[in-house]
Amino acid sequence: MWKMESGKGIQQIADPLINQMPDIEEPGLRVARSVHYSLVNSGETVRQVADVLHGSKWLGHPLHPVLTDVTLGAWMMGFVFDLLSVLTLGRWKSSRGTADLLTTLGTLTAIPTALSGMADYAAVKKSAARHGALHGLMNTLVLGLYVLSVRARRDGYWFSGVVYSAVAFGISLVSAWLGGELVYNLRVGVNHAQPATQPAAWTPALPDADLHEGQPQRVRVQGQDILLYRQRGAIYAIGAVCSHAGGPLDDGQFYDYCVQCPWHDSVFDLRDGSVVHGPTTFNQPVYRVRVLNGQIEVLGMEANNA
Repeated sequence: MWKMESGKGIQQIADPLINQMPDIEEPGLRVARSVHYSLVNSGETVRQVADVLHGSKWLGHPLHPVLTDVTLGAWMMGFVFDLLSVLTLGRWKSSRGTADLLTTLGTLTAIPTALSGMADYAAVKKSAARHGALHGLMNTLVLGLYVLSVRARRDGYWFSGVVYSAVAFGISLVSAWLGGELVYNLRVGVNHAQPATQPAAWTPALPDADLHEGQPQRVRVQGQDILLYRQRGAIYAIGAVCSHAGGPLDDGQFYDYCVQCPWHDSVFDLRDGSVVHGPTTFNQPVYRVRVLNGQIEVLGMEANNA
């Protein structure tokens, strides 16, 4: 049975190679932050468009991986039908037309896929910036090659079109592996918030006198980091760790019953933890809160006996 040398997996081999590449992290971060600030500061309409590209509020998880399934699926099947056409020396004529159609479909859907990916990369955390930048550069190259493939097929240079798309498909597989690294190992696009499973019974969190109007307090109760905030006399309690990338919400901006994360500007409603604006696609956990005998007490909304 074939084994990787010295028991090394792909990740152990690829990561050192990625880290030895010319520095793309800082330039990538500058581009990302420039795009991010433009999206955040260009008005409500632009930000709502960005929310759609992120998948915020309506999809429940990032939009980008959904679109990549369509694009890569079309390209993969196009590669299969190109291969069938080559192996049969063009005698199976319908395979060539099917391959052309699927290649064109994948290239067209790659445009919204790229836009959603760029929107997500604009708010990438620093630890994932190098992998994200390389992923984006490779996908840009892939899209360019597929555009050349579609043009060559349209102009009658079918074999050239097949070569372009075959090279592009090979690169896309490497880029897809990088996408997996971003999600599964670098935790991009996953929920960083703690589920509100604790405390399972009403538990004191802070003296009521210590929570002042408009001044956030972060408390830790039975392993849960909780943000307490008093506004117009009411007390709200949500998870203090931002679901997008783990930012400290207690250091954020507070306005109109909302808190905006200081790291990537996700906005949540303090009253129910729901997403108001992305880049996050996950709601914040919410805790029940009451004042008893001068103590603010909290209870996990997902506690078994809540």
